[in-house]
Amino acid sequence: MYVTGEDPQDFTCEHCQSSVRLEVSESVQQRSVVDRCVLCCKDLFFVQKDFNRKLGCAIVLLGAVASVYTYGASLLLAAAVDWFLYYRLPEVTICYFCNSVYRGYTPNPKHKGYDLNIGELVESAIRDQKA
Repeated sequence: MYVTGEDPQDFTCEHCQSSVRLEVSESVQQRSVVDRCVLCCKDLFFVQKDFNRKLGCAIVLLGAVASVYTYGASLLLAAAVDWFLYYRLPEVTICYFCNSVYRGYTPNPKHKGYDLNIGELVESAIRDQKA
């Protein structure tokens, strides 16, 4: 689902079929900068490259298996493909709490790469909340 910020409305979750109210912040509506999650209203985000992880693992696995026959040359090819994709693909913003992915928004300089400490704190808070 894509949220433009122009017309916030209720939508139905694809997984649990429950109705969810989107809370689109002023920053998203006016400047297209993500500062608060439209689903969970939290403000902790990280950025990463917009790449399919399964495809990335398949490229590495294919390079590793083929390296037996190519004497390692396929590993160089896999690294070159990885390097090319890393610099070619855009970054996405992801919510630590609900894993919502925000594509096509202006990058927020406050958001950095995934921080394991923050991730653990968030997971702990979610577990405590469920208990």
